[in-house]
Amino acid sequence: MDNTATLTWFSGNYGSIMQAFALQNKIIALGYNNDIINYVPDKMEKLSFFCKSSARFVTLKAKVQNKKIQSKFLTAEEWNLKNKKFDDFYKDSLKLSKIITRQKDMGSLNKDYNIFICGSDQIWNPNYFKACNFLDFTCGSAKKVAYAPSVGTTYLTEKEKTRIKPYLKDFKGISVREESSKELIKDIVDVSVQVVCDPVFLLSREMWVQKMKLTVSNEKYILCYFLGDNPEYKKVVEYLKRVLQLNVKVIPTNIFGYEMEFDVQKTVGPKDWINLLYNAEFILTDSFHATAFSIIFNKNFYVLKRFSDNSSKSQNSRIYHLLNMTNLSNRIWKDDFYSDISDIKDSIWEQVNNRVCEQRELSSLWLKEALDN
Repeated sequence: MDNTATLTWFSGNYGSIMQAFALQNKIIALGYNNDIINYVPDKMEKLSFFCKSSARFVTLKAKVQNKKIQSKFLTAEEWNLKNKKFDDFYKDSLKLSKIITRQKDMGSLNKDYNIFICGSDQIWNPNYFKACNFLDFTCGSAKKVAYAPSVGTTYLTEKEKTRIKPYLKDFKGISVREESSKELIKDIVDVSVQVVCDPVFLLSREMWVQKMKLTVSNEKYILCYFLGDNPEYKKVVEYLKRVLQLNVKVIPTNIFGYEMEFDVQKTVGPKDWINLLYNAEFILTDSFHATAFSIIFNKNFYVLKRFSDNSSKSQNSRIYHLLNMTNLSNRIWKDDFYSDISDIKDSIWEQVNNRVCEQRELSSLWLKEALDN
């Protein structure tokens, strides 16, 4: 049996964890051994990350003047509990390689694996460039496959194109997550590029329920999961709370999540996150993967724009592609909806599910052929 290794993002972010979990499970189901490359940055990078993450939280809490909001922040015990949930998920639900602390040491993996996969998520976003995300460390007869990496933007500068070009050679197969990423890659190198679905769609709703041991709750609520901090978000939340007459749960990712003054879910681990999505009556988000799971679980939802479409840093194209693929473009929030949200209909889910199933089958077939041939 071939030994495969996947280079992807899998820590810290709920969506990244779930896509890594899904792709690994699919590769194993296709008959391959698979480990996710356990890249843990060296001391300098690790120290930098630690300072940014933990110190950021402490300083944010200190800056909040509103005592009511400040009291909602994580205590030390809650912080440790949340981290433990993440650590437990990595240990119990993911198969990881030996620890790699430096990019230059990734070449040592060649003796353990004969197929390498990169993807999914925004590992090809030029703002987060690392040569290893293009599997530059492989050698000899090792096969390279790209499954659904995202460039994360609709525009690359000439400098960015020049930087990426050398790393796009020698792939056995290249697939990407969005049509915009396909056009950008094909503009750089003359190769065949396939658009495939995000790994979370490779598992059916029933498989997610089974593998995550999701449980049904009778509580009805609006779930808010925002990565951005646009003050307009709160107006939308308050409007839907009033119209739908539902309580609001918030999974905070920044200070804005606490300032919303709703039911803050402070110690959410990966399994808690997906269970909250599974049981929500309505979902409001600006996150790609929260949108994806809203579709998988057939939840009524709206997507709020985190970026201006005119911004060079905009990542909106990822969500536009997903909603176009599923004929759900009407789920992008518009100010017109303050007077009418009747366009939300449950009757469309059969059509959506058929479309998702079709994409799952096509993407699974592409992945199988790329690994087998």
